[in-house]
Amino acid sequence: MTELYIFVGFLILIALVVFKVSKNFFKALFTSVLGGLGAICAVGAISYFIPISIGINWLTLLISALFSVPGVILVLLMNIFCV
Repeated sequence: MTELYIFVGFLILIALVVFKVSKNFFKALFTSVLGGLGAICAVGAISYFIPISIGINWLTLLISALFSVPGVILVLLMNIFCV
């Protein structure tokens, strides 16, 4: 479990550095969070028609909020291939 916390901390650090490099830190962070949560909601809406789903927990929300749509795609691929 410690490895998971180290990995999540590393991901958060990378995302914050990328947001800091951009000129508008809060705008970039806000856009990423809205895009990620919107993508999670879109996957939830599509799951009524296609048999895909994402389990909503703190890790999936954190990855989708920090990495937006690519984070949601990563979670979907991990859900498909790792489970």
